[in-house]
Amino acid sequence: MSAAETTDVEARKKRDNTRLRKIAIKHAAIVLASFTLWGTADSWAAQSGLFLAEIVSLINAIFAGVILAYILHEWGHFAGARVSGAVSPVAKEPVSFFMFNFKDELNTRGQFLSMSIGGPLANWGLFVLIFMLLPLNTWSQAMLLATTFAIAVSVSVFEFPVINSVMYGEKPTETISKRQRESGNTPRTVGIIAGAVLWLLAI
Repeated sequence: MSAAETTDVEARKKRDNTRLRKIAIKHAAIVLASFTLWGTADSWAAQSGLFLAEIVSLINAIFAGVILAYILHEWGHFAGARVSGAVSPVAKEPVSFFMFNFKDELNTRGQFLSMSIGGPLANWGLFVLIFMLLPLNTWSQAMLLATTFAIAVSVSVFEFPVINSVMYGEKPTETISKRQRESGNTPRTVGIIAGAVLWLLAI
């Protein structure tokens, strides 16, 4: 590698790390804000006993659960990509929680699988963590757990068939497009039903 090429690589790494730090700070702030609002609402509901407070705390639990679950989902994908050594530059302008670009044409099937598995694993890890940390003695605590469970189920229903198909030789991009057409709203519906059942069992 020439001196010019080495300099270019170092410049790209520096730019990538700068973008990653900005996204990490932004995501951390969003998570802290959403959990602060939820925690305040949960305490209000527990102390006041007001029905309005219960409704507000439940809504906050859903928002906090969705935000945390989807942020960790994308970080799980990112971690899976980076652990495998995949070409996965951090996006200059992230869209929603999507924070990096996975270069299908430059990466192997194994790297795609590592990236893909990272997302659902992060969601299930989050669900287990919340289950272990929360006493689940309020409706909104149960709702927070149920929301993370619903999203873990939803992403698994969508992504594991893709992972399985790619493992057996199908092309990643085509498989994802095919799965999107075939699944429609089914993963989300299954996730919502699963979350609702868990919430009813937990309260």
